[in-house]
Amino acid sequence: MPITAQELEELSREELIKIIIQLARENQVLTQLIKELEHKLLLNGKDSRTSSKPPSSDQNKKGKPKRNQSLRERTGKKPGGQLGHKGQTRQQTEPEEVVACVPQECQKCGQSLLGLTADLVARRQELDIPPIKPILREYQVLRVRCGCGHENQGEFPEHIKAPMQLGLNIKSLISYLTTRHWMPYERVTIMAEDLFNCKISEGSVDNILEGFYQNGKGLHKQIRDGIKQQNWAGSDETGTRVEGKRWWQWVWQNFYGSYYVIRNSRGYKVIKEVFGEDYRGGLVHDCLSAQNMTVAKHGHQLCHEHLKRDLEFIIEAEESKWGYMVKKLLSKSERARDIIWQPGFDRQLRQKVINDYHQRLTALLSLRTNTIEARKLWKRLIKHYEKIFFFMNSPDIPYHNNSSEQAIRSAKIKLKISGGFRSEHGAHRYAVLQSIIETCKKQKMDVLNSIKQVLLGQPLAFQWGT
Repeated sequence: MPITAQELEELSREELIKIIIQLARENQVLTQLIKELEHKLLLNGKDSRTSSKPPSSDQNKKGKPKRNQSLRERTGKKPGGQLGHKGQTRQQTEPEEVVACVPQECQKCGQSLLGLTADLVARRQELDIPPIKPILREYQVLRVRCGCGHENQGEFPEHIKAPMQLGLNIKSLISYLTTRHWMPYERVTIMAEDLFNCKISEGSVDNILEGFYQNGKGLHKQIRDGIKQQNWAGSDETGTRVEGKRWWQWVWQNFYGSYYVIRNSRGYKVIKEVFGEDYRGGLVHDCLSAQNMTVAKHGHQLCHEHLKRDLEFIIEAEESKWGYMVKKLLSKSERARDIIWQPGFDRQLRQKVINDYHQRLTALLSLRTNTIEARKLWKRLIKHYEKIFFFMNSPDIPYHNNSSEQAIRSAKIKLKISGGFRSEHGAHRYAVLQSIIETCKKQKMDVLNSIKQVLLGQPLAFQWGT
């Protein structure tokens, strides 16, 4: 019941003081609660454009689709190919088959033209595939008696081990489709019967992948060691499911290869176990604590795109001018790096430009921010100051971790298609196969022929840059 004015007049001075103190305490509690609720509402406004949340988690507000708000800044250029851009038209090559388009009779007099000399006027080419029809190849062991009387008997090729088996082309295609295109076993068997008229059991699919895995384990380590030889590597991780439990798929990658592993932890112990503590290059990542702990003798680079999304959030939600200035500085540094590493650019001037960006960042970090999210980001930038412009010291280290995010996206696609892995062994096997296939693609190698080589137990000649 509310207290009336008459009741207040009847209270003593000490009683009034107690009531005022109690009301002040309650007001303080309610004020703090309101701030916390406002902050929660603020965080609920985060989406894929203003945080690291995936686009699938975005929700339309008030039932209306949200307009496209890309973080990419306007360049002033018109859409499409720019002036001077060379188009990519499919080039004609030496054909395997020629179809002569020769007139049969004269269009004027109607006489036959067969047997007369024809001149080539023009050529057009069509790229197609032959009818998909499996070839049943039989291997026969024959015996030959020499003139000396000794009988000599031939031998089956090493990969022919059963009275009836699938060929290497089919095995390599199945390995490619299940790994690179995440096709479940059942769909692979349906496709083989529909397209090749070839019945394959799900058990056979599993045996093919197991053979690929057993022969490819050495290549998996080779890919890791090759990536660690490079000047930089990008790393990222994302959640997956193994036996119904939350696991993590990791990747370390660069221009030359991709090294995947799947483990039940997101902690530094995974990095220590699989990537080691002897990496001498530069590491590009998104500021996960475990990534920050990774030994990278050359240095660390925080992903600018992640930072920009966080900055975009405080610009919109908290109207942070400080966030706008930091975002602009990051964008300018990205463009400046491309200029200062052009051939012939003065070395001393390059270092002066790099030092200037560090000074400008220091000046921005000396400014105090009052809002909650801006304050958090301000503290993070101070803590990881040396990792923000590290990329400017080299012409090839990227300022973002986009390639790692793209490399790890396959985990989410597989999760949506199959729901995860049924066994720990299956998860490890997939990581090895994916590493080999993605590295072959990056090195411009024939993927199907490369898989055939692995199935035969033959080495692959990966080329690692300096």
